[in-house]
Amino acid sequence: MKIAAALILAALFAGGVTPAQAQQCPVGSAPWVDTWGNRICRRMDDGSTATTELPRGQTCPTGATPWVDNFGNRICRSMALPGQPRTDYYDTSKGCPAGTHEWIDKWGNKVCKPF
Repeated sequence: MKIAAALILAALFAGGVTPAQAQQCPVGSAPWVDTWGNRICRRMDDGSTATTELPRGQTCPTGATPWVDNFGNRICRSMALPGQPRTDYYDTSKGCPAGTHEWIDKWGNKVCKPF
């Protein structure tokens, strides 16, 4: 386990990520650049997106468009690419969106989990 943690840290520093940048990601995720060039925090266990950094003035990440989900939440939905899963981005700045509830993940991060 210590070796894996050391390899992850070495990869982060080799990629030009400073410790301050690495601390901005939730526990259990690491800085990453997605297919569209967005700076994201990628979960280590399943590779899903934990957070996305939006360019100033942009409402959706590059490669995603405004959308409305089944519960009426305004979201950003990524365009499907061959071999890539579609991603829905939710604004959780005002709490969990409709159809989800607060939850604590296995690393102790507050997340919104679907019912």
